Amino acid sequence: MQNPFEENIGPVRPTFLTILCVLTFLWNAYKFYGAIPSVFTPEKVAASKEQANEMMMDMMSKYLSDKDLEEVEKSQEETNKLFTEKNLVTTGIISIISSVLLILGGIWMWGLRKKGFYVYIAGNALGILAPVFIMGGMIGWSIGIASFINAALFTGLYALHLKYFS
Repeated sequence: MQNPFEENIGPVRPTFLTILCVLTFLWNAYKFYGAIPSVFTPEKVAASKEQANEMMMDMMSKYLSDKDLEEVEKSQEETNKLFTEKNLVTTGIISIISSVLLILGGIWMWGLRKKGFYVYIAGNALGILAPVFIMGGMIGWSIGIASFINAALFTGLYALHLKYFS
């Protein structure tokens, strides 16, 4: 047992860095867990997406005109082309790899190791570029831009703590 009156000899992790790491662990564990069905049961994921689309159309049919419903149906058809089983498996695998890199980077930054910051950047780059290249179109770009905003925010906040890393 350590004497509570002794000074800490090792480097101390700042509280805000601890909070960032915990948020990184939680979000990427959720992302990892969410990608597993896309990899191992893409047909069920595609079927549940189709069922959700049908439920949405039933609900919207009560409130929209026939012309507006046709536009929504066209939009849904375009979206369904992107969510093929092949795309679901590919994006699921890349999401798992990205999550693992981000968690690994977070673990190393938790231990105040600078290489964790660079692994974290690599995981973010993968998460930003993959949707753009795999899905393309408006959906791929919107996911990529949202990922970029999140990655830029967190990477910037981690960069503020680089002076603590060795």
